[in-house]
Amino acid sequence: MSDRINAAKVIAKRKIFETIINPGFYIVQTIGLLLGYFLITRFVQSIDSSGFNFQLNPVYDLIGRSLEGALGATFIDKLFSEGPFLFALYVSFIPAFLYLSVSSVFKFGLEKKIGALELITYGPADGTSYFMGSFARDVLITVLYILVLVVFFGIAAALNNLVLGPMFLYSLVLIFFISLAIYAYGILASVLTDNAASSIALFLGALIFFLIIMFGSFTIVSGYVRNLSNVIAWIIKWLSPFFYWDLGLRAVESGNSLFFLLSLFLLLLLSGIILLISHLTLNARGVRS
Repeated sequence: MSDRINAAKVIAKRKIFETIINPGFYIVQTIGLLLGYFLITRFVQSIDSSGFNFQLNPVYDLIGRSLEGALGATFIDKLFSEGPFLFALYVSFIPAFLYLSVSSVFKFGLEKKIGALELITYGPADGTSYFMGSFARDVLITVLYILVLVVFFGIAAALNNLVLGPMFLYSLVLIFFISLAIYAYGILASVLTDNAASSIALFLGALIFFLIIMFGSFTIVSGYVRNLSNVIAWIIKWLSPFFYWDLGLRAVESGNSLFFLLSLFLLLLLSGIILLISHLTLNARGVRS
């Protein structure tokens, strides 16, 4: 166990160094921050004497009409109840998050395909220590980027005479914990497939499926379709990190700290279970493609 941990640390340090010297991550960070600031400034332009009115700005008019048509006016009210920061936070986070998760899945699948992963396992490392090193890289870089977002949105709020609400602060914590579960799913997708393309397809397909199930619970349908979607959603939700994320947001809205902590624990538990399944699967299948 100690050899595996030491090997994972060495692999994580190497991967963190590769990320730091790679301009790609800085590019996606810049894109995310620019999108966030763009949404904040356009929100300010959408405020009149009666409050926020998304029809005053073309950008928010498009966003508001699209979300309202798909998810309803109540969803819009909750999303912008504390200003633009909750929406801007997720928009700013997604580019860097996708870069980290997809690059890890791609590299794991590629190194597995060309035999590099098999070569690593001839030393003191094994497949589990390799994917744990990748997981640690993603977690640490995510923490750093979240800190960047805190500073960035704090400055943006001060410049525009706005205030970061409690939902924004709680969402920062939820974003971190849901990232753990999604990174774990990326590892599982890499373990279950034999090449990079298949790994990415399985990983992104699973995320899209979970998102469809989650947003389906907000849409207005009736009859047989409604009953069928409820049954499917009830079965799938226990596997979806987005379900526990939604549980955490609902807990914040109701002021229930216990359920918020429970959602964090369940996300952590889900991550651990997925990593354990990945470990057992890798031991059974081996590292050969």
